[in-house]
Amino acid sequence: MRGKDEIDRMAAWATWLFAAGGVLLSGSFHEAKAQGAIGDFEYTVTVPPGGLMEDGSPADYPVEPGDLLLSLIQSPTNMFAALMNDEAEVHWAEQTPFRGFYMKPWLPGQFVWYNYTLRKWTVVDDEFTPLDTLTQTFPDDDDYHDVHLFEDGTYLVVMLQHLDTNLTSLGGLAESEVLNPYMVHLDQDENILHEWSGLDHFPLDPNIDNLFWPTVDYLHWNAVQFDAHGGLLMSFRNRSQIVRLRPGDWSVHWKLGGVENQFEITDPGWEGFNVQHDVHDLGEGRILLFDNAIFNQNGYLSRALELQLDTVNFTAENVWQFNHPEGVYGAAQGSAIRLDNGNTLIGWGTAGVPQFGTRLTEVTPEGNIAFEVRFADGATLYRARKYAPDVLSGCRLQNAVNYTDSPWLLAQGQCYYDVDEDGDGWTDLAGDCNDNNATIFPGALEIAGDGIDQDCDGEDAISGCLDPSALNFDELATADNGNCLYEVIFRVDLVLESNPSGELWELMECELWITDSADVDFQDASVVLPTNSAWQVAQFALNLGTLPLGYRFVRPDGVAEDYPRFLTLQEGGGNVDLGAVCFNLGGPCPGCTDPMDIGYNPWSDSDSMCQGWSIAGCTYAEAINFEGSANWDDGTCMFDTSPTCPGDFDGDGSVTVADLMDMLATLGSVCN
Repeated sequence: MRGKDEIDRMAAWATWLFAAGGVLLSGSFHEAKAQGAIGDFEYTVTVPPGGLMEDGSPADYPVEPGDLLLSLIQSPTNMFAALMNDEAEVHWAEQTPFRGFYMKPWLPGQFVWYNYTLRKWTVVDDEFTPLDTLTQTFPDDDDYHDVHLFEDGTYLVVMLQHLDTNLTSLGGLAESEVLNPYMVHLDQDENILHEWSGLDHFPLDPNIDNLFWPTVDYLHWNAVQFDAHGGLLMSFRNRSQIVRLRPGDWSVHWKLGGVENQFEITDPGWEGFNVQHDVHDLGEGRILLFDNAIFNQNGYLSRALELQLDTVNFTAENVWQFNHPEGVYGAAQGSAIRLDNGNTLIGWGTAGVPQFGTRLTEVTPEGNIAFEVRFADGATLYRARKYAPDVLSGCRLQNAVNYTDSPWLLAQGQCYYDVDEDGDGWTDLAGDCNDNNATIFPGALEIAGDGIDQDCDGEDAISGCLDPSALNFDELATADNGNCLYEVIFRVDLVLESNPSGELWELMECELWITDSADVDFQDASVVLPTNSAWQVAQFALNLGTLPLGYRFVRPDGVAEDYPRFLTLQEGGGNVDLGAVCFNLGGPCPGCTDPMDIGYNPWSDSDSMCQGWSIAGCTYAEAINFEGSANWDDGTCMFDTSPTCPGDFDGDGSVTVADLMDMLATLGSVCN
């Protein structure tokens, strides 16, 4: 057990009690433990710290600063204790087979966790060396859910009494083992200061409890917390009930939930909690708990639930809840605790296992997920707690400006000295991440891909296109490489250009010359051919950057424009369609916008060349069906094909003996 001098030292650390999450700190120091199992600790950040908007951009939701002390279980031999900071980085982890169902700071320089082999709470140092075992003088097993340390060194623990009982009088089995929660307040020498028995206050009831199992765990106590008035809030999972014990005599004050519920509960759509965990008093008559829940109209869904209690009129109203948008359900375990910044930290117990791992979520009062991680397949998390900065990790060097005297340091943090060693105008405290190199400081020019974090933002820049509207947008890039590309459509209209050959233009033989805007003579121009054509318009498609460009069009006969054309694309503008321009003009060709007009041009923006509505017919004067009023040839022309040289039977343009022979050959034929 603990000596008197150690107990006396605790008074100096009483001020740490609430800041450290309800634990005490001391002046006995230990070096930070080696971070041996970080590589084996598997997790995925599903929502980065700060949260995400619907479009995937950062939401900047507040995240409570500090370290998460996690106790994760995949199997009895694969258990982890780990520290995760508010940047979702694991900076300390150890495997703890058969130990550590729930780990938390204890006396100065000590931690307490549940040892499955001993079935007792065990006190260890930061190297996990056993220092003490609680309740050694009691034959009963400690319950694994929780243990509480008081400022005077005494502690509250619940043991499970295994009572062989004949339950036939209650309709149960003749040979049953009843698990009775036996709560005791002990001093350092394990003298009983106060005791409480579940069976004395909550007798077995065949109308409520299942008495047909060989082992009857009828209450399944899983949480005890003190409220603002010194009373105890207890959670009985198997009765779906929260009870309050009065300060002093620990008599039952009220019962909330379950069959013996004394409150009128207003909880639309849910109608109360079931098989809950981790109840807490929030003050002003409010409590917070993790509602594992059972199947109801919402399906299988768990939630964090805040209730406003009126213990005069005995009403309970749902004033806040969070059930995960992905429909998360944890049948067992789980936790919910309110953080100093108003967020709620939720551990989802056994949700997702065994196919997946459970998750941990920090959510704002508005219900926005500010941070979430998912653990390795099969991993469960009984209870999640976050501790203030510099309690479980920090700087141990006393000459540093951020020195911490916390005795529970598991991870060594960055030390700062508030000096400017390299003369770049930045101290390490101000954010200089390398005070031995004057080219490295917050805001310095970042060189992407060199493995050096010049601007001290925590990572080397990844070069790429940052414009989401660009063809080559890189969502992983953090530094713009200036090479964003956009599709640009060019068109040239030759409707006003006459082909010297008299034929229609071969539009696919047009060219687009494009070059740097400084190359005014187009000496270094690239030649681009059309992608397609229609009407009298040739179209070109190019992927271009944002450099200033000059360009001109060239007719199929090699004649280039004289009209100067320039283009500079703007980032954020996306792909560009320049429309159709008239050859050697600054805008569209004059024409007619009426589709019924013979002069219709789909690329024109004026009606200066309209010629009247189209009249279909034969426009060839030599045709036998020529129509003088037609202005659009519809392909119906017919021509006289009668011979102009009588007697030229073989059609060679002359009448010869050959024609006579052809006639004689047919002489005497009978025509139908």
